[in-house]
Amino acid sequence: MSRSLASLLPGSVKELAKGFIGAFSGRLIPGKGPFEHTTGATRRRIRFELWRDPEALLQLRVVRQLVANDRARHFFSQNALRKTNGGKDVARGTVEHNLDGARRAADYDRPMLMANVACAIEKVRRNIDRMDVLSIGPRSEIELFALRAVGFTWEHIKAMDLLAYSPYVQTGDVHAIPFPDNSFDVLFLGWVLAYSKDQRKAIREVIRVLRPGGIAVVASDYSSDETHTRTVVDSTHMQTSEQMLGLFGDHVQYVYFRHDPQMPDVHMIMVAVEIRK
Repeated sequence: MSRSLASLLPGSVKELAKGFIGAFSGRLIPGKGPFEHTTGATRRRIRFELWRDPEALLQLRVVRQLVANDRARHFFSQNALRKTNGGKDVARGTVEHNLDGARRAADYDRPMLMANVACAIEKVRRNIDRMDVLSIGPRSEIELFALRAVGFTWEHIKAMDLLAYSPYVQTGDVHAIPFPDNSFDVLFLGWVLAYSKDQRKAIREVIRVLRPGGIAVVASDYSSDETHTRTVVDSTHMQTSEQMLGLFGDHVQYVYFRHDPQMPDVHMIMVAVEIRK
């Protein structure tokens, strides 16, 4: 992650932008729907804005998925996968289980849920282009695209996982995060805690690398012996936001967001907290 991420998408998104500009200057004007009464000046301004910043197309879910899939296929074909088994606190079978998932992860846009929660916090929204952010366990670059789509900037985004094919994601273990104390303003820990045998240790590391007043957004799915057997991954079950918040102990300054599962249809658990140090 020593290089800037500014060159992450140069060709593919620009080509998509060109196609969109062409469509907008033709079939989308004027007709039914929101474009019906747009003026020529407005259409020219929209074309200019897309020409100026083609990465704005990352705000479209299908664009994030298409570009992330293309890049994943490319890097897997180049045998670019790197992995570490981590330390003794990583659940048995984690890397093997997630290796197969990494090939499909570009279709999973759930990281955008965490990104949307974070940018809804006013102090994040006001300073989003200057905030240092760490994504732990992204599996796919689609999580980085989600962060960029809501306003975080490439030069302030870092990412790590036990396995990585992207040159912009380094390998590392959440129980020993390879960054100094007080390095980040916002940290995303999405669908990682279930693979930890010592979740409190993982959260201590999250607190350590966050700056005072930093924001942690943590997400998981409900799990139990009935929903997730331990035959493949010796996982630690997560079931409520209260359980998740309890891992932070006395370090919770403020709870911005919490979401609990309503089984069997609603699986997600998520919290967004400001850290007290």
